[in-house]
Amino acid sequence: MKTKVIRIVKDLRTKPEAIYAARSQAPQGEIMKSNEERIKNFPPTFKKEVKEFVNGNLHMKVALLMSLLLLLAPGPAPAEELRRILYGTSTSTSHLPVWVGKDAGYFAKNGLNVEPVQIRGGALITMAIMSGQLQFSGVGAGSVVAARIEGADLLLLACPADLEPVYLITRPEIKSPSELKGKAGGVTRLGSSLHFYLRAALRMVGVDSDKDLTLLQLGGSAEIVAALESGRISAAALTIRDALPFIQRNWPVLIDLTKTDLIYPSSCVTSSRAFVKSEPKVVEGFLKAYVAGIQLIKKDQSFAERSLKKWTREKDAYAVSKSVEAFGRIFKAAPYVPDKGIESVMQELAKQRPIPKEFIGHPELFRDNGPLERALSRS
Repeated sequence: MKTKVIRIVKDLRTKPEAIYAARSQAPQGEIMKSNEERIKNFPPTFKKEVKEFVNGNLHMKVALLMSLLLLLAPGPAPAEELRRILYGTSTSTSHLPVWVGKDAGYFAKNGLNVEPVQIRGGALITMAIMSGQLQFSGVGAGSVVAARIEGADLLLLACPADLEPVYLITRPEIKSPSELKGKAGGVTRLGSSLHFYLRAALRMVGVDSDKDLTLLQLGGSAEIVAALESGRISAAALTIRDALPFIQRNWPVLIDLTKTDLIYPSSCVTSSRAFVKSEPKVVEGFLKAYVAGIQLIKKDQSFAERSLKKWTREKDAYAVSKSVEAFGRIFKAAPYVPDKGIESVMQELAKQRPIPKEFIGHPELFRDNGPLERALSRS
C-alpha cells in the first residue's frame, strides 16, 4: 500500500474551505463560509496559523491543495468495500500500534481501510480533526486539552503510553543546567508534546524555559536535531530515536524523563465528539484493531520493526531495534487515557493562562473511556 503523506509546506497551514470544495466538487463559495468567517470557528490558539496560510504565498497554497486532492481522490474499489479512515500521525514511534495494525490486517478485519497521513505538529493535527478532514489522529494530550478548553469538539479515546522515552540533551559545551540560561532551545511548535517535555525536563533541573531560554519553533524533529548539531540551539527534549546518536557520542543527558514520575500521554487516539457519537461501531472497531496492534508489538518485535521501517523509512537497524524495544516496554495492554496525565496538562496550562472553573477536576470532559472498554471486552 502506497504511503499517503500530506506534504505540508512548512507547517501545514491548513485551508479547510479549499479542501471541502475540492472534495465535493462544488463551487467553494456554495459550501463554505468566507475565509474570515471560517477562521472564527477555530480556537484562538490556531487562528494565527490559519490566517498565515490564507494570506500566504500562492505557490504554497497550490502545492498543499494538489497534495490534498491526491490524498482525497478515491482509489479502486476493493472486492469488499471497507470504510475509509484517515489517521493523522507524525514520524514518532508512538504511532506504531496504528502502523502495525494496518500491516497486520487488523483494521481490515474490522471493516476499516485506515490510511495513516503524516502531519507535522500536534496543534496542526488537531486542526485537521476540527476541520473534519481526519476522523482519528494521534495527538498529544496537551494539544487536545488546550483546544477543548477553547471550545473545540475533541475527545481523547486511548493513549498507548503514559510517557514517551524522552531525554533532555544539551550541547557538549554545556556543563551544568545553569549554563543554559540565555541560550536557545528547540521545539516542533509551541504547545506540542515536545514543547511540554522540554518545559517539564528543564523545570526538573532548575531552569525556567519561559524566562531563561529563547524557544525556537523549528517544525519537526529532524530540524531540531540539525539545529542542535549546528549549535543554533543548546538544548532539546528528544525521543529515543533522535536522542540515540547524541547518547552514542556522549553528549550531555541532563535528565531521562522515563526515570521520573511525570505522566504526559502523547500520540493519543483522538476524534471529535460528534464522530464518536454518530459512528460508535467504527470507533469501537478502530480501537479493537488498535489494541490488537499493541499486543502484536509486544509479542513480535521483528514484525514491529518491519512496520516501523516501512512507515518512517528508517534505515538505521540499530535505531529501529532500540525504538521498538523501548516503546514495546511502555505500551499499555489496556491503553486508557490517564486522568493524572490530563491533570498534568491542566497544571501546565494554568501557569500560562486562566482555566475556566468548569474544566478543573473533570477529566471526563476531555476523554471517553467507554468505547475502549467495549472494544476490550470484545477483543
